[in-house]
Amino acid sequence: MRIVYLEPVGKGGMIHYAFQLCRALAASGAEVTLITATNYELAHLTAPFRVEPIIELWDPKPAGDVSSSRLHVAGRKLRRATRALRYYREWLRQIRRVARLAPDVVLLGDIRFPFDLFPLTLLRKKTRVLADICHNVRPFQSGQFRRSRAYRRIYRLFDTVFVHFERNRREFLESFDLPESRVAAIVHGNEEIFRELRAPGVTAATLRARIGIGDEPVVLFFGTLSRYKGVDVLLEAFRRVQGAKLVLAGFPLDVNPTTGDEAIWVPEYIDSGEVAAWMELASVIVFPYRDVYQSGALHIAQTFGVPTIASAVGALQDVVEHEVSGLLVPPNDPHALADAITRLLKDRALASRLGARAAQDAQERFGWEGVAQTILRNVSTT
Repeated sequence: MRIVYLEPVGKGGMIHYAFQLCRALAASGAEVTLITATNYELAHLTAPFRVEPIIELWDPKPAGDVSSSRLHVAGRKLRRATRALRYYREWLRQIRRVARLAPDVVLLGDIRFPFDLFPLTLLRKKTRVLADICHNVRPFQSGQFRRSRAYRRIYRLFDTVFVHFERNRREFLESFDLPESRVAAIVHGNEEIFRELRAPGVTAATLRARIGIGDEPVVLFFGTLSRYKGVDVLLEAFRRVQGAKLVLAGFPLDVNPTTGDEAIWVPEYIDSGEVAAWMELASVIVFPYRDVYQSGALHIAQTFGVPTIASAVGALQDVVEHEVSGLLVPPNDPHALADAITRLLKDRALASRLGARAAQDAQERFGWEGVAQTILRNVSTT
């Protein structure tokens, strides 16, 4: 079976996901081509599939500060117009490339914009089977999850849609008019790729020296800094925690880092080679999300066996088994979050036990082989 996977983002969580899935599909016997961006950050990894880094888009997580000046706002409007033209141009290039490759299946990840309906309608005519991996049931736009009627028409174009975990599949079926037979549940695979990506010489000690802390325990928030992820809830909760440092590391989407003694901010895209060291830095990692469908960052933490606290929202409840592989707390509850953090900081035997079970789950429950086989089984019967 020949599969083309289209992933226009060459940097960050989506390309990490795509690489690991493509590798698992190839190991299961498929002939796979990954078409991605020219800033493809995994080019140094050996891939048992073909990679074509040909998509010329912009870096979604650039370095540097975001200005709020009027000139910047005016420039941003012009930039949006030019980016829209560029975006459609690259869609057409992808469609032409798919037509030349003539695969049996074209597989996509998240559909980012409602106006993707038009190029997807063209793509639909170029392939026998069109399948999608829906990471977010409701589209994520402007820092929050929204509803869009256009997505009803978009998902009708697909022969099969894969959704992470059964609870998200049920919400998808309630939200979109597709037969149950065309929507399948898969787990989110583990993040073993970050062991391969580890940069030599970058350790937890390296990071401690860089951010200026000693040997005190670290409570870590890791991932894109955004309001929907409950960063403000964590800051409020941490005022009740003693004997540890709070570190927030990730690209700032819609949260402005603040100054003060309560937290250390690292507001930047974390290089893939440093992720393993960040996991080793953490005594506890926290995911205080208000709303989410699934989280790649949570799977990173589990892969490395970091003691984890997460809000009981979305499929985080399917990944973290309370009191077994981590702790679940109610969303928007800084008191419960503070209590859970303090508990794991004080009871290191419990923290170690939860982390060990999480690492075991990453290998056994969330292996990529099962994900690939489920996808192949569904697309082969379409």
